[in-house]
Amino acid sequence: MARWLAVACLLIPAPRIWALDSQQALQEAADLVQQGRLQEADQQAQKALADPQTRAAAYSVLGTIRLQQKRLTESAGFLQQAIRLEPNLIGARLSLAEVYSLQKKPQQAAQLYRQALDLDPSNLAARFALARAESSQGNYRESLEVASPALESLKQSPDGLLLLATDYAQLGDHGSAAALAANWAALPDASPALSIKFAVLLAKAGITDPAIEILERLRQAGGPSYEIAFNLGGLYLLKNQSSRALEYYDQALSVRPNAIPALLQAAAITERQGELEHSLSYWIRAKKLQPEKPDILLGFGRVCLKMDLLEDAEPALAKAASLRPGDAQYQYTLAAAKVGKKQFATAQDLIASLVQKTPQNAQLQYALGSVLYLEGHLDEAASRLKESVRLQPDQLAPYYYLALVARDQGNDTEAVERLQELLRRYPDHALSCEVLGGLLMSAHRYSEAESSLEKAVQLNPKSVKANYQLGLLLSRMGKKEEADKRLEIAKSLRTEDEANSRLQLRLLDPDQ
Repeated sequence: MARWLAVACLLIPAPRIWALDSQQALQEAADLVQQGRLQEADQQAQKALADPQTRAAAYSVLGTIRLQQKRLTESAGFLQQAIRLEPNLIGARLSLAEVYSLQKKPQQAAQLYRQALDLDPSNLAARFALARAESSQGNYRESLEVASPALESLKQSPDGLLLLATDYAQLGDHGSAAALAANWAALPDASPALSIKFAVLLAKAGITDPAIEILERLRQAGGPSYEIAFNLGGLYLLKNQSSRALEYYDQALSVRPNAIPALLQAAAITERQGELEHSLSYWIRAKKLQPEKPDILLGFGRVCLKMDLLEDAEPALAKAASLRPGDAQYQYTLAAAKVGKKQFATAQDLIASLVQKTPQNAQLQYALGSVLYLEGHLDEAASRLKESVRLQPDQLAPYYYLALVARDQGNDTEAVERLQELLRRYPDHALSCEVLGGLLMSAHRYSEAESSLEKAVQLNPKSVKANYQLGLLLSRMGKKEEADKRLEIAKSLRTEDEANSRLQLRLLDPDQ
């Protein structure tokens, strides 16, 4: 499409009575512009200014030269003079419209494109330029109306297909946009960069399969490429094919190992999949490259927190929170790390500050209530937890903590009722089964307690407390052999747990 405009800008009206030397100078100037020899072209165009018959076209050529030299004000002056002398110079209007576009004057540019099209409705450069101008202003329907008479021609060029795909996608006509993929595949000269741009355009409209086909063809034809692999990763992610997306992000990283965007995408995918060690390896690489970037510190610290690597999580999250003091997500995650380190007062201050800013946030009210519970402030905790439930009744954790508050206040009956109601809605909540089993055992409701504790162990076989309580209950019920087995399991789990807790949990740089 660019070549149409370049040629159109140099159109010279048919001479009526030209002096031979002026005509030759003008034609030579036009040829030199095409070759990029602008200084020589300028000299020839200056010669043509002397002849009234070639003056208008000479001004047009000079305007085009100044345009290519990015001397926009001079270019506009020459082109305006050319149009005043010869109103039918379509190339001058198109060049002046391009100048106005570069000067951020879209309305004046569109007006000139319309004038050029009025002069010559068959001029493909003018039609495309006007359609593109309308599209750039968000007038997608108008753009298609302008482009309509030249649809078949536009479908034979990369620029034309990009324009049409943009218009169709923005108007929600995804079928027409998807159909353009076949036209793209038939292009003989589409560059990899434009093919990637076209594929991404389709992908943003949710047209993923044709976009993937385009990029897969590029990959097979051209070998490893960061841009192709990275965008394929994004496309497969849009299709919820996380494993395939990760393959392509890893392929992108094999080409460009220090590419932060690919590292972050890979880290996020593996974190969502629960592959925390794998995710952490990407975060470590990213953190090594950009140790002061807040979102990298947050991601690194968050995964460390999930892995109970508190000594590594806390400094990273503290640094991230200091860099983003106004971001609730950063402060909240730091508060979670403080809870993990049993620094409850600091965590309470962080969360209370967030609650003060957004008191209608149910999650924050719950978080504050849970921290207050851990500090032993039971009445205040209950108040916050009830407020969280009021704001958002469909939750699990606040009800669990309200049951714990009732238990710790000596209201075992209320605690049992709350846990039973919670388990009716969330039957697979292991902690609720565990606590309920303990309460029922204390109330000598052994049969019910056994059922609840067995469910707790089934849901979380490595729970020391659930196994121990079940062993204790079985002993009270006279089931000595079963009780001994269960208590032995609890003992082995406790030994393993204590051994792990004594480890110095530090992260090693993978390069060391």
